[in-house]
Amino acid sequence: MRKSLIAGLALALAAASPAFAKGGHHHGWGGGGGDQFQLEGTYVFEASGFANDNGNSGNEGEVAALGYLTLDGGNITGGTLTLTTDDNEPQPFTCTEGVGTGGKYSVTGSSAPGTGTLTLVLGNSSSGTLNFQLIVPGPDGKVAQVLESDTTLSVSICGQSINSMVLKGHLRRVDEGHDD
Repeated sequence: MRKSLIAGLALALAAASPAFAKGGHHHGWGGGGGDQFQLEGTYVFEASGFANDNGNSGNEGEVAALGYLTLDGGNITGGTLTLTTDDNEPQPFTCTEGVGTGGKYSVTGSSAPGTGTLTLVLGNSSSGTLNFQLIVPGPDGKVAQVLESDTTLSVSICGQSINSMVLKGHLRRVDEGHDD
């Protein structure tokens, strides 16, 4: 009798599970099959590191970026970044930039963690592209770690030419109505 009760409970739980109700298992990856995971929604972007302008020794300094990105399953469709640099000039400089069109990202894998790339196109008084490697540790796509992966760099941040930079940080999805 006890084995029948346990077997019945297991069957009831399996039938009630959304993963089994669709006739298969679900990793939380992808929007309908395949091995492409899609980060989607609005994400806070935060990264910091070091930059060097014009390749001049002594002009190395800290750089930070904070803002949001809107991701739609492969494209970066909007966003704003506040960029701050301090490279031993008399004053640090800060500017707020819109993220330009043409940014893209992808994450592959059929189970967590997923890996991929992200390309940001800078706009307004900043220009150029920044390329990042991504790691998405969990199947829900709520967070991702980012590490800039440019080996050569030709960007302008807040009107200052930057020749080398190292940034690391993360993306965290903004979930309205949820306190995580």
